[in-house]
Amino acid sequence: MATYPEEDAKLEVPIGPGKMQRVTSLMLSNKYFDPVSGSRLYNERLEEYVLVDEVGFDGIMLNEHHTAPFCMSPRINVFGSILAAITKRVKIVMHGNPLPVVDSPVHLSEELSMIDMISKGRLVSGFVRGGGVENIQANQNPVFNRERFDEAHDLVIKTWTTPGPFRWEGKHFQFRVVNPWTAPLQKPHPRIWIPGVA
Repeated sequence: MATYPEEDAKLEVPIGPGKMQRVTSLMLSNKYFDPVSGSRLYNERLEEYVLVDEVGFDGIMLNEHHTAPFCMSPRINVFGSILAAITKRVKIVMHGNPLPVVDSPVHLSEELSMIDMISKGRLVSGFVRGGGVENIQANQNPVFNRERFDEAHDLVIKTWTTPGPFRWEGKHFQFRVVNPWTAPLQKPHPRIWIPGVA
């Protein structure tokens, strides 16, 4: 689902004297994004998701990529919350939220809890480490990617399973008070999928 001219995906840019490099998604200018086409594509996708629910598919899997003209899904929780409201039976599989680049695992746990409640327990939460582009766009040092993933994962699970208030003093995340007034409908928490890569 791209909103830029296909031939521009083959563009090359100079990277030094006599050296050219093919444009990557990170380097392709967002001047090519057309909000009119984007609006049409988002709404077409939502119509397709409703149809998928009606014809009996088991689930809809959403993924998240940043600075990516090939995906147009910088926040899967937005799509997930819409799907929770407009579908009736299909599982909503978030595959996934890139934990190393989230600002607040507590806020993420609240958003996912809301999606699970609105969907009446149809959320499957996926957590990913993300790729290099996600680290760059979030201004995160990739050296700490795994550590941030593990810590964010543990904090999300704790917010779902441990009554608050409690304090969190981690290496990468610190919260004086963790006491969310949301909780997933599924107990102890929604199923969690973690891919083998990214």
